[in-house]
Formats: sequence, C-alpha cells, structure tokens
Amino acid sequence: SGDSKAATALYENVISRKASVHGEFSVATAKTINDYAVILAKNGRMDDALARYESSRFTYDRALEGLPPSMSWLNHGESAAKCGFDMALIHLNIASIKSKKGDIAGAINSYETGVLGLRKYKEELELSGDDAGRNKNSSHMRHLVSALGRVGSLKLKQGAKDAALEAYAALFKEVDNDSPTASRLEKAKAHIKCATIYRQSGEREGNKHAILHLREAFNMYTELYGPKHKDTIAVATSLQQWVEESNHSR
Repeated sequence: SGDSKAATALYENVISRKASVHGEFSVATAKTINDYAVILAKNGRMDDALARYESSRFTYDRALEGLPPSMSWLNHGESAAKCGFDMALIHLNIASIKSKKGDIAGAINSYETGVLGLRKYKEELELSGDDAGRNKNSSHMRHLVSALGRVGSLKLKQGAKDAALEAYAALFKEVDNDSPTASRLEKAKAHIKCATIYRQSGEREGNKHAILHLREAFNMYTELYGPKHKDTIAVATSLQQWVEESNHSR
C-alpha cells in the first residue's frame, strides 16, 4: 500500500541518517533497524522483518566488537549489558518469526540463544549490585520464562520429550510466588505439559510423576483463578480420575 511504501522510505531514510551520523555499525543504527523490524512484523511482513532483525543483530555485534569489558558505557550512554539484553530480545523475535514460518529447529536455536543472552544480562545486573537482576517482575525475567516455555513446546513438537522436560524444569526454577501472574501461569501450563508427557509413557513410575505435576498445576490454578474457574475444575477432574486409576492399578 501507499502508506507502507511511505513508511518504508521514511525508515530507510532515518537508518541512513543514523549511519552517517553515528557510523554504519553503531548502537544507534542497530536500534533504528530493530525498531523498523518491529513495525514490519506488526504489519505481517515477516520475511522483511526477519531480514531486518538479522541486520540489526549483526550491526549490534559489530558495534560491540573489540570493546574492552571494562568499558561499560558506549555512545548515547548505552551500557554493553543493556545492548546484550536488546540483542537477546532480537533473538527471541527472530525465533518467533521462524516458528510461525514452520522452521522449528531454527526457532529453537534462536530461542536458546536468546535465553543465554537473558541469563548473561541477569548475571551482569547481579554483579553490578542492581536488584533488578533478581526481581521476578523485571522484563528480562518475564521474557526468560516465556522463552523457556516456547522451547519446551517446540521440543515437544519435534517429539523430543526429554528435551522438553528439561526446558520446563529450567522454567520451574525461574518462577516463584513473587513472579508476575503471567509467569506463574506459564509455570502452571508447563506442569500440565509435563504431566501429559509422563502420562503418555504408560508406565507406573511415569504416572506417579504425572500426578505430581498435575497436582502442582491444580494448586497453582486454584491460587491464580480460584476453585470455581473452569480451568481449575478441568485440572481437578483429570487429577481425581488419574489418582483413582492409579489406586485401582495397584
């Protein structure tokens, strides 16, 4: 459309201006390319968005290359750690597009790279004495939990059940009662996924694990939604059925 062409021309112009002022491989240029990628993705132009995210990631990489670790502040007062966080989010956005395009292996790879970046950012915050590192409501913690959930789901799609269980186990460690509701809900859903995986094994030991995970999910749903919510009732019904079956099979 005309609007889309005008927006494209505008962004291309801003990117080239940033590049001429700050340098082609600068944080400012990388940020602008990333902003453009976000807009392209919102408008459903996934291939273009993917290309721009990759370009932004490459530009960040080049901007950070060769900087001494002690140099914590870059141009525009951007810390190297914050740039690492921005790059981690780019990997998550790339993963999301790859997943939509059906590139499951590529999506998992990008999510896992993003998770590593978020963990590194968390460590750097903690080392600098910043309480945000431990704060479960921090943006990087919410993204970390969500990304681990996506890795688990995609590994399941691949049929890699053990790898999915590992991703969910990592997610469980990151969420506690101080976590925001969205993260706690991710954890509850992950417990249901684990319960299903163990249940499908058909073994008695697997069934025990399945019941443990479903009980955790039931407790969390009760806490988050209350006992009368349809989701809580659905989990409670399955739990009761599984426990009864397990008692009969002894």
